[in-house]
Amino acid sequence: MNVRWKKILGDVRALQGRMVLMVLALTLGLFGMGTILTAYTVLMREVSVNYLSTRPASAQLELDRVDALLVQKAARQPGIQHAEASSTFTARVQAKDGRWFPVLLFVVPDFEGLTLNRFRPETGQWPPKTGSMLLEREALKLLNAVNGDTFTLDTPRAGKRKLQVSGTVHDPGLAPAWQEQTVYGYITPQTLQTLGEKAELHLLKVEVQDASQTETTIAGLGRWLKSQGRTVHEVRIPPARKHPHQGQMNAVLVMFLIFSGLAFLLSGILTATLIAGLLSQQIRQIGIMKSIGANTRQIAGLYLTLVAGLGLVAVLVGLPLGTLAGQGFAEVVASLLNFDLNSKAVPLWAVLLEGGVGLVLPVLLALVPILGATRTTVLRALSDHGVKPDARGPLWVEWLLQNLPNLDRTLLLSIRNAFRKKGRILLTLTLLAAAGGMFLTSLNVKAAWERNLADAALDRKHDLELRLQDFASEQQVLQVLQGTPGVKTAEAWSVLPAAVGRKDGLSVVRTYPDGGHGSLSVRSVLAASQLVRLKVLEGRWLKAGDTGVVLNHNARAFFPEVQVGETLRMTVEGKPVTLKLLGVVREIVSPAAAYVLPDTFSGILGTSGKANAFRIARLAGASPQVPAEIEKRLRQAGIPLKAGVSEEMLDDAVSGHVYILIVALMLMAMVMAVVGVLGLAASMGANVVERTREFGIMRAVGGTSRTIVRNVTSEGLFLAGLSFVFAVLTSLPLSYGVGALVGMMSFRFPLPLTVSLWAAVLWLLLVTFGAFVASVIPATGAAKLTVRETLSYQ
Repeated sequence: MNVRWKKILGDVRALQGRMVLMVLALTLGLFGMGTILTAYTVLMREVSVNYLSTRPASAQLELDRVDALLVQKAARQPGIQHAEASSTFTARVQAKDGRWFPVLLFVVPDFEGLTLNRFRPETGQWPPKTGSMLLEREALKLLNAVNGDTFTLDTPRAGKRKLQVSGTVHDPGLAPAWQEQTVYGYITPQTLQTLGEKAELHLLKVEVQDASQTETTIAGLGRWLKSQGRTVHEVRIPPARKHPHQGQMNAVLVMFLIFSGLAFLLSGILTATLIAGLLSQQIRQIGIMKSIGANTRQIAGLYLTLVAGLGLVAVLVGLPLGTLAGQGFAEVVASLLNFDLNSKAVPLWAVLLEGGVGLVLPVLLALVPILGATRTTVLRALSDHGVKPDARGPLWVEWLLQNLPNLDRTLLLSIRNAFRKKGRILLTLTLLAAAGGMFLTSLNVKAAWERNLADAALDRKHDLELRLQDFASEQQVLQVLQGTPGVKTAEAWSVLPAAVGRKDGLSVVRTYPDGGHGSLSVRSVLAASQLVRLKVLEGRWLKAGDTGVVLNHNARAFFPEVQVGETLRMTVEGKPVTLKLLGVVREIVSPAAAYVLPDTFSGILGTSGKANAFRIARLAGASPQVPAEIEKRLRQAGIPLKAGVSEEMLDDAVSGHVYILIVALMLMAMVMAVVGVLGLAASMGANVVERTREFGIMRAVGGTSRTIVRNVTSEGLFLAGLSFVFAVLTSLPLSYGVGALVGMMSFRFPLPLTVSLWAAVLWLLLVTFGAFVASVIPATGAAKLTVRETLSYQ
C-alpha cells in the first residue's frame, strides 16, 4: 500500500473519535439540507400537478342568469376553449358542538360531465341525491362529521333547513377548510331549490385558449355578453396556474432552504475547525515529511483527501436519510395544504447538487487551515511544541488584561491561551456565532410573527363581526345589539366586494373559486370609530366630511401606481367609482379593503340609513353565549344573519396558516444549537490535546489537577461568552432579512425586527452549558495524567 494511504488510515485509526465527530457534523448538515431541498422540489412540483389536475377555470363571470344556450354560444366566442355553467350559494352551518361556520356550496348541474374546477369523489354517494350534499374532505373534519350526518343550515330566504352529508370529495383547488374556517359543500340545482332558492345558475366558467391573453379574451367575452342583454356583475380571474396557498408554502420553503444551507455551512466550518486541531497536533509530522522530500502540494493533498473521504461517508449516509425525511416532510405539508403527492421522486439535479455540495464544501473550507499548516518551514515545524512561548494575543487583548484590576491569574492565563491560536479562535467563534445567530434568528422570526399577530389583534378593537343577508336599518340593528347583555360597543361596518376600475366597465377581481383569496372590498367606517386603530403608512386616516378613500396595505397592491392625493377608480356592484386616495394603513391578517365614510358608501350605493355588517366589542368577562343571544334577538327582529366571525375563529384561521412555520422554525433552531455545541466541544478537545505538555509543566511547578480543570473550563466559558456577543450581533441583520422575506410573502408587509429576550437567555444557557461540558471532560482526563506522561507527550 502507498505510504500516503497508510498515513491517512493511520490517522483514522488513531483519531476515531474526532473522525466520527466530523462525519456526524457533515451528516447532520447534509441531512438538514437534503430534507428541505427534497421537500422543496417535491412540493413545488406536486402542488402544481394537483392544482392543474382540477383544470381550473381561467375566469368565472357572475351573470344575472346562465342557461345551456348561453354556454354553447359563449364556447364559440374568440379565444374560448371551453365553457360551462355553475353557481355558488352561501349560508351558515351548525357544527355538532353548536358553533356556526360559513358554508360555501358549489352548485353543480352535471357531476358526471364536470370539466372545469374538477374534484374527485372519495367516499359515499356520487352524485349526491336531492336534499344532500357532498363535503370537501377537510370540511368533514372541521365539522367532526361522518357520512350520513344531518346538519342545520341557516339560509337567506328559507331560514333553517336540514341537509344530509352523502359523501366526501377531494378538491385540490381549495385551501383547507380548517385554515379558512369555512365549510365547502357540493349540491345539485334541485337541492338548491329545497333551500329556498331558484334552481337558476349564475356563474359562467370559461377556459381560454391562450393563458397569456386571458384578460383580453375575457374582456371581449364580457362585451359580447353585454351585447346579448346580459348583466355581468363580476369577473373573477384567479392567478394563473397557482394554488391559493402556494405563496405561503413558497415563503416557508425558501426560508428553510436558506437556513438549511447555512446549517450545512456550519457543519463545514466545524470540519475545518477539527482539521485545524488535527494539523496543530501533527505539525511536527509535517516537518518530518518535508525533511524527507515531501512538498506542500503532496502533504496538502493527504489532508484534503482525508476531508473528501469524510465528506463521501457523510454523503452516503446523510443524503438518503435527508431524502427520506424530506419526502416525509412533504407529505405533512401536502396534508396541511389539502393536496396529495402523486410522486415523491426527487429530481436528479437535486441529488447531484446535494452530493456535490457534500463533497466540495468541506474541502473548500478545510483548505484554509490545511494550506496554512502545510506551508510552514521544516525548522518551524520541527521546533513546534504546541503553544509557542512567545505567542501573543492581539494588542488590545494584552492591553485590556494588563489594565483590568484584580483579575484572577487562572482566568488571565485562560484568556491569553484562547487568543494565542488566532486561526483556531477565529474558526471557533465563527462557528459559534453563526450557529447562535441562526438559532436566535429562528426564534426572533417566530417572536416577530407572533408580535405581528398580536399587533393585528390590538388593531382590531372588536370581538365579533356580523354580516347580514341584506342591508337592514342601521338604527334597528344597533338597538338590538346595544340592548344585548354583554355588548359594550357596536358600529355599522358595511362591506361589499369591489374591483379595480377598468375602461371597459368590467368588474374584474383576482379571486379563487372560494371568493376569499385575492379579494378586494370597500367598507364604510366612522371617522371616529372606537373599534379600529390602524397604523398610518402614507397620508392620513379618514376625517369627518372626507369623500376620499383610505386603503389598507393589502389593497395598496391593487393600485401600485396611484399616489396619495391622486384619484383611483373602482367598480362596486357594477358601478364605476372614482375616489381620492387619502392614505394607506397597515392592517395585518386582513383581506384587501378600501375604507370610506358612511356618507360616501351610501352615496355610491344609495343605502342611506342601512348597513349589512356590524362590528361588536364585548364587555370584559362577558358570557361566551353573547353571539348566540345576539343571533336570537336578530332573528326575532326579522333580520337574517349571513355570517358571524368571532375573534376565536380568526385566531384559529391564522394559527392554521402559521402552524407549519412555527414548528419548522423550532426544529431548525435545535439543529443550529446541536451543530454549535459540537463545534465548541471539538475546539476545546483540540485545545486540551495541544496543551498536554503545558499542563505537565504546570504540574511540575506545583499546579494541581483542580487548577488545570479550572484553567480549561475558564477558557471554554470565555469563548462561549464572547461567541454569544457575536451571535447576538449576527442575528440582528439575519432576523431583519428573514423577517422581511417571510413577512412580504405572507402579509405583503415585512415582519418587525424583534429580539426575543428568552431566546437570547436560552442560547446563553445552552452555549455556557455546552462550553462547560466540552471543557471539563477533556480537562479532567488531562489532569489525571502524571507529570512524566504529560512531558513525554508528542
